[in-house]
Amino acid sequence: MIRSFAFLLVFALLPISSLAADSWQGKVVNVLDGTTLDIAKPDGKIERIKLYAVIAPVPGNPLGDAARRRTTSWCYQWGDVAEVLPVYQEPNGQVIARVIVGQEDLADVVTKACLASVDVATCRKRGTMECVSWHAWELQCRDEKRGLWADKNQ
Repeated sequence: MIRSFAFLLVFALLPISSLAADSWQGKVVNVLDGTTLDIAKPDGKIERIKLYAVIAPVPGNPLGDAARRRTTSWCYQWGDVAEVLPVYQEPNGQVIARVIVGQEDLADVVTKACLASVDVATCRKRGTMECVSWHAWELQCRDEKRGLWADKNQ
């Protein structure tokens, strides 16, 4: 039993170690919305990155603009330095990644601010442990009716 658990643990960690090998550090040069950023790689090439497993409203509506401002201010506060941990690439070439700024995942930043929801299906499919805390923030925001879940009728 213990051997099987150890094997499963090692097997589960393999994708994480290969993911870490693909990580890179860059400078945030543009925040398009709360979950999409342009980040300059060390060679100067700009890579468009979509945050993994979180969804924020698009700019043009108050909550979409608030999500963009929150992501922008968080990045600015930490000198726009970002650690990019690619998770996968969509068929259209869009890179989906976890982005760490100031030692915090941007997905955590926007979910704590009640400005993004969690794509639970993607989290389940990929077995991402970080999604648990993001989803906990989302549930708290829902309970408190803040951000995306504010009661518009009051």
